[in-house]
Amino acid sequence: MNQHSEKQFQSIVEHGLVEGGIHVNASKNHGKTRLLFSMAQKLREKDNVRVLAFDGSEAWLYGFSKIPTFSISERDIQLINDVSTTEDIERYELTNWELVKYALSTHKDLLFRLKTRKPSKRGFFIRTVINHLDLIQRDVRATTKDNEPKQRITYFIEEAQDAFNSRSTTRLEAEEFLTVFNEARNNYESFFTASQRLNDFSKTIRTKQLYCIGKINPEDTTTALRRMEKEHNIDFSKLPQRTWFFEGETFVSPEWKQKGKPYQINRELRAKFMKPQATQPKKKSKLRGFLDYVDTMLTGTPHIEQSQNTETIGEGLEPIGKYDKEQEESDLREIEEEFPEDW
Repeated sequence: MNQHSEKQFQSIVEHGLVEGGIHVNASKNHGKTRLLFSMAQKLREKDNVRVLAFDGSEAWLYGFSKIPTFSISERDIQLINDVSTTEDIERYELTNWELVKYALSTHKDLLFRLKTRKPSKRGFFIRTVINHLDLIQRDVRATTKDNEPKQRITYFIEEAQDAFNSRSTTRLEAEEFLTVFNEARNNYESFFTASQRLNDFSKTIRTKQLYCIGKINPEDTTTALRRMEKEHNIDFSKLPQRTWFFEGETFVSPEWKQKGKPYQINRELRAKFMKPQATQPKKKSKLRGFLDYVDTMLTGTPHIEQSQNTETIGEGLEPIGKYDKEQEESDLREIEEEFPEDW
């Protein structure tokens, strides 16, 4: 049997990157996930290529190499409150969308761990992220001299049928995503997806990708695949493990070697995102300047604005009095009425 050729594999990955993506189809245990691992790792080596992976099976969480991981829980995706018709039943909102955008703006590569088991929620989240990044790509194109984006974006979707089946892609909320998908190649975006059966994955999406076929059960062989078998004299049901058929040729995928482990960034990102901005010193009003002047003349020390409930003078001393903020504001209003701002 043929051995793995790194040069051939590199060429396949580059071809998929330029043409808009690859759909990997094979039975369980043939090596789909590890093939996607190898493709993603190869693309991560490029400075101008972003890798974003979406995984609900947790295969990437435990098997892929070191990559920042953002977990999306069941409660992060909620039904909209104003449900009025049956058409609204599966309309969602992302409660932590601002935090997700912050993660996308601060990390080149990301693994999104989708903890929800609902295909409709998975599809909603993936569409939301992709639509957002596509809009950014289009904005960048409008500002460059050659009207081309500065970077490429690759989306890896494990078990794609759990996010995009025929039903989900015919609903109205998928309308924008399908437009994005159809024009993705022009905006330097590529989709690398995988499924066990072709018919489970949306035909609208997979027919616009390049097929990478592994071992398939005979009952899952579609008419199109039988035509390919006849044309290239190949039997998909007898392909050895890690052997794939792509663009008229077979190749052997690399043996996957994990380098480090994915790591969670939710807590770290939330802490940075919620960190209050340093407040700028407040500009003195004319009234405050007048009060400082009066205090200086009477006591020899300028008026000090108190900002805490108690004031302590000197280290280790007890508080000398309670600060009444409402009383001071009332006093200031009286003074302002007596001394206008332009006085």
